Formats: sequence, structure tokens, C-alpha cells
Amino acid sequence: MPEKKSIAIQKIVDDDVKSAIFASLDLINAKKIMKENMTIILKPNILGAKPPERAVTTHPEVLRGVIHWLKQFNPKEIIVAESSGGQKPGTTENAMKKCLISQTCEDEDVKCIPFEKTERIIYQVENPLVMTEFSSSHLLKDADLIINLPKIKTHGQCTLTCCIKNMFGTVLLGNKPKTHARFPTVGKFMAALTDIYSVSQPQLTIIDGYLCQEGNGPAGGDVVKLDLIIAGYDPVALERVVCEIIDFNYQDIKYIGYAEEKNLGSTKLENIELLGETIEDVKRPFKPPKSRPVSVPLPQWLADYAGKAIFRAEVDFDPEKCRLCSTCWSNCPTQAITPPDKMEKGNIPSWDNEKCITCYCCAELCPYEAVDFKINYVKNVLFSWCGVFLIALLLFIILLIAL
Repeated sequence: MPEKKSIAIQKIVDDDVKSAIFASLDLINAKKIMKENMTIILKPNILGAKPPERAVTTHPEVLRGVIHWLKQFNPKEIIVAESSGGQKPGTTENAMKKCLISQTCEDEDVKCIPFEKTERIIYQVENPLVMTEFSSSHLLKDADLIINLPKIKTHGQCTLTCCIKNMFGTVLLGNKPKTHARFPTVGKFMAALTDIYSVSQPQLTIIDGYLCQEGNGPAGGDVVKLDLIIAGYDPVALERVVCEIIDFNYQDIKYIGYAEEKNLGSTKLENIELLGETIEDVKRPFKPPKSRPVSVPLPQWLADYAGKAIFRAEVDFDPEKCRLCSTCWSNCPTQAITPPDKMEKGNIPSWDNEKCITCYCCAELCPYEAVDFKINYVKNVLFSWCGVFLIALLLFIILLIAL
């Protein structure tokens, strides 16, 4: 019988995040992986420059609580490292400052470093699904311990972003949109996420379920005060537990299946030992993102076609919110967005349907939440081969009747 994977679910009571972190790590006996004089990398989610209350980034109090717990073991060095969304120099530093991560690091006397500011090396992916290698920081190789600090958020392209998706932040700045462009379909992109995660494979994961996002996440969603800390070692089991808590079907989220395929963990609930709270006691269904991958029992070629043609989303710019700051078009991996001819308030960027790969980078990175996606099912059907066939069939029937 396989050894059960321990996962702690701990409620945050009266905003005492630190106590919940200490309790959860005690439940899974996390001290067993700790040694003195370790170099420890903490990998938070710092998608962009948003304040903590927007629930876009790992909450600074979650980071603070983890740092306090680690200091008990006299580490040689604690380094908080991330590479945020965006391509411009200074993007990660700005995001770290806005979300108060850098201030927390300063308060606690630990290093706060953008991955792109460190020496880079090429990492080979063992048993790759789609990605054989990628460039990242030497810190991943040199660290004695990597701790993943993801946040529970919905995601327009992936449905959910949590443990495995969070390590996409080890890909440096502009290489993220390049990865989207190389793997434009949902399936291949999620396979790439799995390959990227498999390189670092954090030894411990502490999930920020304090303030989360539902609906139009991971940057423009509605904030949910879930008040949970979830900790464990198996990322796949953790993803499954999160899906159970927020009432998502884990099979809809392809990277979970890919990670299990790569033996990074198990989704089987019978192999998971839940400690602390039960799933039933903390369950809180989340609103899904508007656009989600298709999950129906269709042949792969038909599912891929439906996802591309019928369920294709269109970019929708809000002229009231848009500041023409250039974030969307400068970070679009396929140059599908261009600025208006006149840079005046009320004008919006142009979007090229043919170039767009619906990677959602524009919506994720917009600092003013001015970019949204919508699906016009009727239009998509009418202008697809399915629509052409239905119209032709209808005309044929009318012709038969007329004769």
C-alpha cells in the first residue's frame, strides 16, 4: 500500500496568519526537512504590481510567517526570488515593492532578488513532455531548499493557478510570452508548465489561501477571504485538495494530469492524509473564469478544434479604464495588440484575432484591469467550419423542400 501524503489544512483565525502557518507546518512535521546553515529559496507568486488586498500576489503576512518559522532553524541565507509578468527592466522590482514583498523582506532582514538579476544557466528537462530546456537562475541549482508559496486564484487560460503554475515564475521576464508563443494551445502550454515545474520541484509547498481570487483571475478577479493555509510536499495532491475545496473538477486542469503522468505526485484522495481541518469544513465553491478549456469526451482533434474555433475568446478593452500605458502590446507574445493611431484617452488598442493565441498575458498584466475576454458563441459557430456545414445543410434542406 502506498505511503499516504500528508497535507495540512489550517484555518486563519482573526487574521493570525503566522499561527496558522506554524500549526500547519507542525501538523506535517516540516521540521524533518530542515537543517542548520541552509540556503533557502522562497518562491512567492508576484504576478504584477498590485497591493496585497487585491489578492494577485502572495500576501506579505504569509511570507512573513514562513520567514519566522524558518529562522528557528538558523539558516545560512533566506532568499525571496521571483520573476514577475512583463518584459521591461525593473518590472519585478516594481511589483515586489507594490505588493509589499520587498518591504517585508527588508523588515525581516532577508534578501529579495528578481531571478533575472542573477547569473543564468540552462536547465535540461528530464523526460520532457514538450520543453527540453529553458534558461533560469543559478539559485534553483545552488539552493539547499526551495519552498513554493503559491496563491489560490482562478486563471483564464489554465482554470486554476496554484502549486505547479506558480513555478512559471522561474522563467525570466520576456521568456514567459515566448513560452506562450511556442506552445499556443492550452494542452501544450500546460505541458510546458509541468516541464518547468519538474526542474525545480520544491521540497515544500505552503499555499496562501488567505485572500484568493475567483472569477476573472488571476489579476482581475473577485477577492475571496478564504482564510486558509494549506501545506504539504506533494504538489499534485495539494492541487487536488485545492480543487476539492473550491469545487473545481481537477480533471479539467490539464497540468495536474500531466504532473501525475511525470510522477510528480498523485491525485488519489485515498493516498492523502488530511490533517487539521476537513475539506467539508472549509469548502467554498469558487466562480470559474469566463473562458475555460473544453472538457468533454470528444476525440482529441475535435476537442482541439472546438476549443480553438467555438470557444475562442475575444479581447475586450474598457475605454474608461485604459490608460494606454503600453503594458498589453509590449508584452503580447505574438504582437496581436497594437496601440491606437492617436494616444488619447478614450481610444483603445487594436487587437488582431488571427495573431491572438488567447494566452491572457494582456489581461493578467494590465495594471488598470482594463482588459477582459468574452466569448461570442453564436459568432464563433457561424464563422467556423461547423457553421458553414450547418448553413449548407440548412440550404440543402430548403432546396429539397422547394423542389
